[in-house]
Amino acid sequence: MKALQYAQNVSDLFALPEGYLRVKELMDSDTASLDEVADVILLDPVLTSKLLKLANSAIYSLPYQVESVSKALLVLGKTQVYNLVLSIGIASACSKVDTSAIDLERFWEQSINAALIAKHLAQCCEIKPTDRFYVAGLLHNIGELAVLQNDAGQAHSCQEYTAEQRPWQLQLNTLGFTYAECGAELLHLWHLPDSIVEPVALQHSTRFDQKNKAQLIIYLAVRLALANQHPEMYSTKQLVDPFVLELLNLTQPDIIRAIDFCNTEGLFILSVLNPRISTIY
Repeated sequence: MKALQYAQNVSDLFALPEGYLRVKELMDSDTASLDEVADVILLDPVLTSKLLKLANSAIYSLPYQVESVSKALLVLGKTQVYNLVLSIGIASACSKVDTSAIDLERFWEQSINAALIAKHLAQCCEIKPTDRFYVAGLLHNIGELAVLQNDAGQAHSCQEYTAEQRPWQLQLNTLGFTYAECGAELLHLWHLPDSIVEPVALQHSTRFDQKNKAQLIIYLAVRLALANQHPEMYSTKQLVDPFVLELLNLTQPDIIRAIDFCNTEGLFILSVLNPRISTIY
């Protein structure tokens, strides 16, 4: 079975809740007002609570508290709020999946670390809007849940990677495709913008193009997150081609700061997006 078939088989199960789809529809509209968007978000108390928690996190380093959805929209802008709502909605959709065959803590930690690192790197590179990098990082491994729902045994096997066989290499050998490919197909089915889907699809490509900074940042964020999660198995020098740092004009101190940022903020974001995991800490 191909990556697209795996994604198609779970597209209904992973459907975004109705409220999130309505927010997306309004965000995509040229005529919808901020008040209309705020009114729809306020209909969902869980979404409202999580959105305000994220808006007040150190990710945005705002000098004051954001106390209402309307203020969040004014301060952060429609694009950033849309991406936050999307992240929360996808986390909610994924909560329906039976994840007993994989290490769910590892999945979410990897996803959130990559999201935070990607956002920080985009800020270092002065690429805006930075939130699309956060979303692409968060969703970089969503294909794992699609495979899990189709074949729990294969998903379990694919998490047994080693120092000699990296995760994407094991996925390719086991499935014939990577989670990146499957995840990108699922994101296409969700009608997400190419600015998010493409870097997810190309995260393991070594055909580096200085013009495609989004791919370079997600490539780098995924590998830094993996090395940060498994320091006993991988080092950044093993996983990252130094040419990518050169193309992005990044230094080792930039990398260290990105990892420190994800380590500082990671648990908080985990508690917002997936509270049932954060309770184990």
